[in-house]
Order: sequence, then C-alpha cells, then structure tokens
Amino acid sequence: MNVGVDLGGTKLAVGTAESLQVVTTPATSHDIVAAIEQLAGDAQGIGICVAGRIDLQSGSTFAAQLPQLHGVPLLKQLSKPGRRVTLLNDADAAALAEHQFGAARGTHTSLYVTVSTGIGSGLVSQQRLYQGYRGQAVELGHAGGPGQQRCPCGRIGCIDMSASGTAITRSARALLGDPAVPVDTLAQLAAQGHTGIGQIVRQAAEDLAPFLGNACVLFDPQVIVMGGGVVLGYGELYLEALRRALVDTLGQWHVPEIRVAQLGQQAGILGALRSLE
Repeated sequence: MNVGVDLGGTKLAVGTAESLQVVTTPATSHDIVAAIEQLAGDAQGIGICVAGRIDLQSGSTFAAQLPQLHGVPLLKQLSKPGRRVTLLNDADAAALAEHQFGAARGTHTSLYVTVSTGIGSGLVSQQRLYQGYRGQAVELGHAGGPGQQRCPCGRIGCIDMSASGTAITRSARALLGDPAVPVDTLAQLAAQGHTGIGQIVRQAAEDLAPFLGNACVLFDPQVIVMGGGVVLGYGELYLEALRRALVDTLGQWHVPEIRVAQLGQQAGILGALRSLE
C-alpha cells in the first residue's frame, strides 16, 4: 500500500484517494516525522508534498511555512528497507494530479499555476513532471520582474510580491482603509462591482500574464490549469483579465487554453501518490 502526505504549515494530511487522516502539523521536525510514521503505518511507499522549496540532493525542504523542517533530511529520516519515499513541492504535486486526473487529463503538456498566499507552478509533459537538478523547477512566482520589493526568498522583483493572493488582499484592504476585512468579503465586493477592488484583481492578472507568456514560449504547454484561492474567490473577473492579457503578451505565439483546476484540496495527496508510480 502507498500513502500520500500533504504537509502544510497548519495541517498534516496522510492517506489515499479513498481515505484521509488530518491532524495539526506538529511543532518540531521530530514530531512531524513521528506523526507521518504513525499515520502511514506499514505503507510501502510514502509520497510527500510540502508547501515550500525542496532539495532532492539533500532530501530536505526549505519551507517558509514550516521553519521547523528547514534543512531537515526528511527523506532520510522516513526511508527504511522496503519503503520508497518521494518528496515534491505542493504545486508540483497538484500539477501531476491535475494532469493525470483533473482539468488537464488527456493533454500532452500542461502548466499548472496556483495563485493563493503565493504563486506556485509546475509543468507536466507526457505524464512526467519536469524537475530540475534539485527537484524543483518552473517557479513562476519567483521569476524576476521590474518591481523593487525584496521577496522573502531573497530575490528582488519576484512577481509573487505583486500578483499573489496576499498582494491582492493587502492592496484591497489598503484601499478600503481596513486591515482586517476578510478575504471572502473582498471577493463579494468585487463580485458586486466594486470598481477599486475589481481593478486591483484585474491588475494582478495582467501583471502575471507576461510571466505565463514566457513559460508558454519556453515550454509550449497545451493547456494552462489555474488553481488557488484567487481563482476560486474572484472567478471570471480574474480569469477574463488573465486570458485577455495573455493573448496580448503572446502576440503571434500559440495561446494555450486556460482551464480551472478541478481537484481542490485532493490535489496534493493525489499528486504525492502519483509520484510513487
């Protein structure tokens, strides 16, 4: 039996497509490993996806949401004779899942992009996840742009800083003069036609489009699958602006169809399981 693990800053989910156990993410790396061991039982394969950067050369993760795992050799600590363990970024896991089971099912090459707290992405071609030397690649959220803000990753001008869900929420709250407006309320106001919030959402989509365009020129995806809280919350207001801006930025290059992700919170587990195949 194989199990998937979706390891986030607040929740740890372990299970299969049919059953899932969810607990609060432990505060220490030792307790995280112990919890995975307990929930995985006698599983012969453990596929782990984590919200953050990974390094397969060291078998560790560098996740801002999981500082207790920074540099911890997670693969080594969970590996044992007769058990296979894989490690991948949560966006890569979702990319695999959407390509195999979701919105990109049956396509040749798909680019998955999630716009939520941050911007994550993954590329799958002919059922295989594209991975770099350390195991992670196609990080659109940290592609450099013209901005001057320093990203927590250390780079200056990451599109994550101006086009993520966090950036949209920050700008919309500043516009309203209320730093505590719930995100759901912002989405409702946008749906009701609030001009200022609508413009912020459209601008974020337009800012992301050139980076999607660069990915299209580099990798030639058949479809782009869009997921995350911004897509779910703002819907066609965001997607219409993104489609229009992508057409403008690509010019005479092929414009892939943009589809909405289908698998939601299941994507991490399904992708982690798929990585074991």
